[in-house]
Amino acid sequence: MNSMILLAAGKGQRVGAAINKMLIKVQGKPIFWHSLQHILTSQLLNEIIVVVQERERPEFESIIRSFNSNILFHIAIGGNTRQASVYNGLKLVSPQTEKIIVHDGARPLVDGKCIDKVLNKISESTPAIVVGIPCIDTIKKISERGIVKETLDRSQLFRAQTPQGFYAPLFRTVIHSVMERKLFTDDVSLFEEQGIPVTTMIGREEYYKITVKEDIDRLKTSLKNEKIDFRIGQGYDIHQLCDARPLILGGVKISDTFGLLGHSDADVLTHAIMDALLGAAGFPDIGHFFPDTDSKFKNVSSIKLLEQVMQKIREAGYEIGNIDTTIIAQKPKLAAHIEEIKKVLADVMCIHIESIGIKATTKEKMDAIGAGKAIAVIANALLYRRN
Repeated sequence: MNSMILLAAGKGQRVGAAINKMLIKVQGKPIFWHSLQHILTSQLLNEIIVVVQERERPEFESIIRSFNSNILFHIAIGGNTRQASVYNGLKLVSPQTEKIIVHDGARPLVDGKCIDKVLNKISESTPAIVVGIPCIDTIKKISERGIVKETLDRSQLFRAQTPQGFYAPLFRTVIHSVMERKLFTDDVSLFEEQGIPVTTMIGREEYYKITVKEDIDRLKTSLKNEKIDFRIGQGYDIHQLCDARPLILGGVKISDTFGLLGHSDADVLTHAIMDALLGAAGFPDIGHFFPDTDSKFKNVSSIKLLEQVMQKIREAGYEIGNIDTTIIAQKPKLAAHIEEIKKVLADVMCIHIESIGIKATTKEKMDAIGAGKAIAVIANALLYRRN
């Protein structure tokens, strides 16, 4: 299991704001929202402990809920120092966790790829990792009066950023052993204090921390220039109605007395959505991945297949913008079931319920659908990928 301690209990004094800098809005969203949006592109994180100030807990909980993520979230209350905040977050980390990421919530452009690279590198033999940038500026060491004392060798200097990654069993031991003895400005310093090797990983200039007002202006520019790859896909499916099978739409049982013919559970709505998602990402259709000639898909829940499709979509770096569907059926009446269907699908796809549109219409008793012999669905999906 992989966990992140996400630090968000800052006060924003150097930014000159009256509120926590992570609640300042950029492009209509709090900075913390932008941070979380990028973090949640990780394929390896299982749990995030967000460390906040007690009085700001409701605001952060609201932002977290807006993502409807399948990652497990906990809220911890920050301490008087960064070290104390990390320690409070560590108390809520799952006992099963093997790898821990500590990350500044005020670095809104750090993405899932960076986080996953760190997680993949952590091991018992590589117990501490710091992301950062080799120093290219000439660095002067000065006196208290501002007089230059010496010029440091920049070839040996490294500007530490986050995420910083740790082998969890050792991290727990180290933080307990030094907690009360000394304060550190970052987390790998605890390992340095104990003489434990810390491995570096090259970061990016874009992983800057929001510290002063100019950083907020820089973030506005960064987000404005961020390239987003939008993809639109369409899916269509139709199944015959029959007796003696349950009718399943979007993972919800609509009727026990009649249903749809098919190799799987014949969930025509979920099938159309899967084809729309796969098409938008440039993948083949569901028949390629789940052929009706394969016995292991006999009567399988289409919701289980949708979970596999979502894994493929996210591995390709895509997130869902929205889903829109039209169910074409003469029977049964579906209005009473739509909200439940939307909830099930939103949970499976890890998107907000408002990002799914489900409409139902009839064929005015024309053709096979109008005669009550079949149900068809048209689905459209918008995907996006940040470059």
